[in-house]
Order: sequence, then structure tokens, then C-alpha cells
Amino acid sequence: MPPANPTPPKWPKTLTADHLHRLVRAERDPRRALAIFDAATAASTSAPDPITPSPATVSLLTSRLASAGHLPLATSLLSRSRGVFPSVAALEPPFLGLLRAFSRTHRPLAALHLFRSAPSDLALPHSARSYNAVLAALVAHSHLPLARSLLADMRAAGFAPTTATYNVLLKAHCSDAAAHIKDALRLFRNIPKPDVCSYNTIIDGLCRRGRLAEALEMFSEMVGKCIAPTVVTYTTVIHWLAREGCFDDALKIFDEMGRRGVSPNLVTYSSLIDGLCKGGRATSALELMDRMIKEKKLPNTITYSSVIDGLCKEHLLSEAMEVLDRMRLQGRKPDAGLFGKLIVGLCDAGRAVEAANYLDEMVLAGIEPNRVTWSLHSRINNTALIALCAKGELGRAFQVYQSTRTRSISTDPTTFHLLVESFSKKNIEKAAHVVLDMLSERCIPERETWDVIISGYWSKKKVRQEAEEIWDRLTVS
Repeated sequence: MPPANPTPPKWPKTLTADHLHRLVRAERDPRRALAIFDAATAASTSAPDPITPSPATVSLLTSRLASAGHLPLATSLLSRSRGVFPSVAALEPPFLGLLRAFSRTHRPLAALHLFRSAPSDLALPHSARSYNAVLAALVAHSHLPLARSLLADMRAAGFAPTTATYNVLLKAHCSDAAAHIKDALRLFRNIPKPDVCSYNTIIDGLCRRGRLAEALEMFSEMVGKCIAPTVVTYTTVIHWLAREGCFDDALKIFDEMGRRGVSPNLVTYSSLIDGLCKGGRATSALELMDRMIKEKKLPNTITYSSVIDGLCKEHLLSEAMEVLDRMRLQGRKPDAGLFGKLIVGLCDAGRAVEAANYLDEMVLAGIEPNRVTWSLHSRINNTALIALCAKGELGRAFQVYQSTRTRSISTDPTTFHLLVESFSKKNIEKAAHVVLDMLSERCIPERETWDVIISGYWSKKKVRQEAEEIWDRLTVS
């Protein structure tokens, strides 16, 4: 509902429909704009004589209310203002906007109800465009039986399916995993004049079913018919080529985009970069990311994560650390998963101390374990502890171990035993401290672990001397 008791607007001496339009357009809060609209169009003590708003003002306010999610207010406004529109045709654009807004807010059944009630409530007869808008809403939310029923009603009402109608049906066939792609191809061939949306849909459907060769044939066909591929077309083809490991073909299509004047977007770059990294071509992915940045398309966290993961898998750790620094300079915050990839890569390369330093950076950045990332944090810390022990960095290992205890990150039994075995060689008290922690976590040490502790204490000089004295007393008596 509109806000209660809004601040009365400063009305001009002579209020006109044009003044009202400017006031509504200038108000950022759509509910306050509605309050201004109501005050100006109804008999009010605060406003001059009520005025009749223009259709443009009603359309603007309806659209803004719908976009902000105030759909009941938008519907009510359109219903009570229908008299200001000079013709039924002028009422249809804001009505179609409302139908699409219901779909965007995941309320397709409400869109269907509004459509059904339009002839009686708005005196707005159905049209091919309104049928298509509701069909699209139903298909987008998988209400396929209702969509088929509405299509039958459309034909019964004498509306011939348009290309837009066919595109909605084509999307229904391609998005339904249980539907056979042959039915979609048959429907596609029945479209009198397929447009770029038709080709985009069928190409995506073929790719999703592993029929990449046929998708490429469709791509060539649309180019041959002078239907210019869009960034969506290119991105779809590039994504699936990269996913199937056809990197040279994907790069060729990517270069073709530039020659045809189609600018790749963030999704295009990310799809190709991710595919290259997974395919063992992280260096090419890094070059592509540099090109992306030069074009002022800043990579997101997912893109950075793909590149760092690919570089780590190819043991290009210095490059991976450089990318991480660039990411942070851009203001992107690496998460536990991204840090984990770099830490594990450094541990595998024997660079355990550097890995531990990144663990410290995670703590300083406030990246704490939660219910989702708990096992990830445990795995990262255990990996670092094992690597530090293997390199003989026991002081650093004990620091990391204490940090894990402070943050209640669990230690694996195997790691516990390795810590005890490593510490017992230089500092038996630390080893015993670890054993006590094991017991507090109800992790019973194995016999070998106890042997290490007992042997360590037995080998200490004072313990050995006391044992000898006791032995002397026993033998003398």
C-alpha cells in the first residue's frame, strides 16, 4: 500500500497533466509516486482542481510499481485508470508489462488470472501478443499442460500462431528434458519465418542433448539466411564447444564474433576461460582474461577462480598468486574455495610455508568456516599441516595447529599421529599436548602414537636418572 501520510507535494499554481508526469517521473519511490498521482487525480484539499492524467503517466507508474514488485497496486492502478486511455490499443502496452512482471516474480498463475479477467475488468479483449505473453510465463515456469490448453484456446479464438508463439512452444520442447529433440526440430521446421530467437532456442536445445554437430549446422544455416547471430548465439556455441574440449573451434568462433561486430559479454568470456582451464590450457585462458580486462569487462569471482584453479593444476603457482593479487586489487574478495585451491597447489609443490601464510591471510580476511564450508576448511588445514611436517617446519606447523584449535577446526586422526611423531623428535611436550587434544575430541590414539610418547619421555635425561635410582633401591633392598 502507499505510505501513510506522505509529505504533501508542492503543487504548481496551475497543475497540468505534464506537471504530474514530471512529478511522478522525479519521485524515486514508486509508492510515493502513486500517492502523488492519487492526490493529483482525486478531489483533494491539498491539490488544485483534479486533473486527468495522461496515458504515458499511467503506463510509467504501472511499470515502475510492477518492476518494484508492487503488483496488486499496479493492477489496481491500471484497472481504475483505464478510462484515460484513448483506445483499447493504448491500454495494451502497460497490460503486457504487467503480465511479464508477474512472470518475472514467479507468479505465472497470477498472470493467467489477470489475462482471463482482462475482458471483463479492463474491457481489454485478448490479442495474439497477450496470449504469447502468458504462454511465455507458463512455459518459463514449467506449467506445460496449462500452456497447451491456452494454445488451444488461442486457436479457437481465431488467432493464428505467430513466430513469437512458435518460439514459446519451441522453448517448451527444448527445456523439457523428457521431450525428444526430434519433436522440437519438427516444430522448428514448421515455423514460417524463424527469427534469431528461434535459432537460438533450437541451437541451445541441440547442444544440451549432445548434438553439437547439428547445432553447428543450424548456426551455419542462420548465417546463410542472413539472420545475424547475437551474443546469445555465439555464447551458446562457444560454451558447448569449450565444454566438449573443442577449444580451437571455440576460439575460432570467438574471433568471428569480433569480425562480425558482436561484442562478447562477461558470460562469453567466462564460458571460454572456464573451458580452457579445465582442458589444461590455463595460459591461453590467462591471455584471454587480459584481453577481457583491456576491453573493460572486469572478471567476476567465478572467472578468477577458474583461472587460478587451472594455473594451480598446471603447477604455474607464481602466475596463480599474481592473479590472486590482481583480483584483490580489483576489489574482489577471494573465498575459502579459491584460497583452498592455491594452498593445496602450494603444498603439492612442497611450498608449505607459503601455503601456511595464505592460511593466515584467510584468518585475517575474516573467512571463517560455516556449515557449508566446514569440511573444506578442515581439508585445507590438514593438508597444510601434513606438508609442513614433511618439510620439517615444526614450529610453523604448531602455529597452524593452534590456529585450527582456536577456530574449532577438526584435525584428522592421520594428521594427529603425524604431528605427534614429528613433534616427539624435538619437543615431547608439544607431542603430549597434541595427544591430550586427541583425547578431548574422543579420538583414541593408536598404539604407535602411545609408543612415540612413552619412548620420548623415557629418553629424557631426568626420567632416565629417576628410573636408575629406583632400580638401585630395588636391587639394594
